[in-house]
Amino acid sequence: RSVPGHPIARSSSRGFASSTAAAGGWGRMLGISGVEDAMTSVVEASAVTAPFVAAIAEQAAPAAIAASEVADIASSVWSTTAGLMYFIEYFHLAQDMEWWAAIMATTAIMRLFVMPFMVMQQRVAARMHIAKPEIEALNARIKGMGGDQQVMAEAQKEIFAIWKKHNCNPAYMMLPIAVQAPLFISFYFAISEMAKGVPSFASGGPDWPLGPISMHDLTAADPTYIMPVISSATFLATVELGGAGNPETSEAAQQTMMTKWGLRALSVALIPMTAGFSKGVFVYWITTNMFSLGQTLAFKVPLIKKIVAIPEIPKEATIGAMASVVTKREIEQKFGAEPVVHTSNPKLKKLKRKRSGEEDRSSRR
Repeated sequence: RSVPGHPIARSSSRGFASSTAAAGGWGRMLGISGVEDAMTSVVEASAVTAPFVAAIAEQAAPAAIAASEVADIASSVWSTTAGLMYFIEYFHLAQDMEWWAAIMATTAIMRLFVMPFMVMQQRVAARMHIAKPEIEALNARIKGMGGDQQVMAEAQKEIFAIWKKHNCNPAYMMLPIAVQAPLFISFYFAISEMAKGVPSFASGGPDWPLGPISMHDLTAADPTYIMPVISSATFLATVELGGAGNPETSEAAQQTMMTKWGLRALSVALIPMTAGFSKGVFVYWITTNMFSLGQTLAFKVPLIKKIVAIPEIPKEATIGAMASVVTKREIEQKFGAEPVVHTSNPKLKKLKRKRSGEEDRSSRR
């Protein structure tokens, strides 16, 4: 069912339609056919949650019209930000939740909405891992053929064929980012604007204290840094537990380690960078970080992976790849990165030269 007159329905449908059209257009411009297929999957996945979103909008309409505190500020922000404001207010008014609980409920609903995209990303990542030996073999075959354009074009066709065979076009990997980034930004602006323009936000926190601070005022910052620390700690836990196992190459291991250290540094830097944000923003961040942490742990459980059809990566392939990497590393340590290939035994040549020198000296005597 649709609710054309309600701001949630207007902003949600308009924002999603424009995002879908834009992604499809970029896919055609860049020649990436997988993007259009990926967006088709996005539309199919979102169709499951669309009736639920519309039902909430329909129930929220009377409450929003009767006593909306966000209507004035929602008219001056982006449509996605306004939609989130009305969703949060729905839980506050229609379900009689405090503002902090309404923020958590809206966060959970939005994370469940993007869950199909995260599952899609995990499936594609596993399939790309399985297809990696074929792609590496192809790269090794064309490495010594120079920069011939025809050879490169044929290689590109073969790579596309491998992606199609394993159903692992990298374009699918970007979809969760494309969906979550606008939501993350919109959530921040929605709660920040509500903290400024909704008077009841000042008493919308829980009555119980968090250590030495009061949570009651969601518009104020946390002077003790407890909430920024919790937010960064849950983010860091997700980073540490989110590894995909042992990297298959020394280059991949180095890149993975550099990425992790960068994210570790970011988690520390976020504490002073976000210390001035309102407690309402941290209610959202801590909730979504906990959801991410639980999701990361869930995707490591074999039964859950089987239920959501995430392929298992063969251990034999990983062990074999690691063994070949160790062998390559040992060769490089012993003979250098570019060992010289001799047509005959260099030690034998050296021995012959030594003997010939001794014979010359003895003949002179």
